[in-house]
Amino acid sequence: MLQIERLEKVLEFIDEKGTVNIPELIEAFDVSKPTVLRDLKELERQNLIIRVHGGAASKRRKGTNFEPKNRVKEKEAIAEKEEIAELAVNHITSGETILLDSGTTTLMLARKMLMLKNITVITNDIKIAMTLSDNENIDLVVIGGQKRNGVYSLIGPFAENILNQLNVDKVFLGADAVDFKLGLTNSNIEETNIKKTMIEVAKEKILLADSRKFNKAAFTKIASIDILDRIITDNKLSEADVKRFEEIGIIIETPKLKIEAKKAK
Repeated sequence: MLQIERLEKVLEFIDEKGTVNIPELIEAFDVSKPTVLRDLKELERQNLIIRVHGGAASKRRKGTNFEPKNRVKEKEAIAEKEEIAELAVNHITSGETILLDSGTTTLMLARKMLMLKNITVITNDIKIAMTLSDNENIDLVVIGGQKRNGVYSLIGPFAENILNQLNVDKVFLGADAVDFKLGLTNSNIEETNIKKTMIEVAKEKILLADSRKFNKAAFTKIASIDILDRIITDNKLSEADVKRFEEIGIIIETPKLKIEAKKAK
């Protein structure tokens, strides 16, 4: 790849993510650290990025309203999302009606669900629907609506009206940001409305979120933290955060805590 082509792709990558660190760029573009540093220096010289300690930030980031495209999200925290999905699938039992929120972590869960039988799955995510359609033992309900650009979620009043008529056993939620005081937040208002309705119709609310999303805020509020029954995340969530959530009655589940619980038995 020519340098000018790589610079264009690096700039697009930074703009879509908002901020990146050097290891991310090395992995994403399969280049050496000196090459990444030269690219960042050149982009900074052209006044296209802002250099920060250990990486770079986009000059076009839109603050709390910024949201990467799905093709970027799907490459982020893959191992952590895999672990979260492995834990989450164990909470689904035969005969249940499951609501899957749109997102890359819930998509990972959908892939883990392909071996399940005798469940009903409702989703507003096109990619999740396509994944689950390969399993004829799953009754699949797709909530229709308007597709958002760059992601696979279907939104709008039509989708909300259908959801309001349903009763489900569990919802597996996603969120752009999670904060103890500010609650669950999202970058898109219309998608937030869908998530609020999902919470209202589900008996059990389970959040799937990797640790990068904690102690941050996005544009619009979905709900307070205390509406959640369980949070499934990765091992990088701090012990202090785990304790704070547990103190208000939310079950925190991580691969490490799961192993420790088994040993205690």
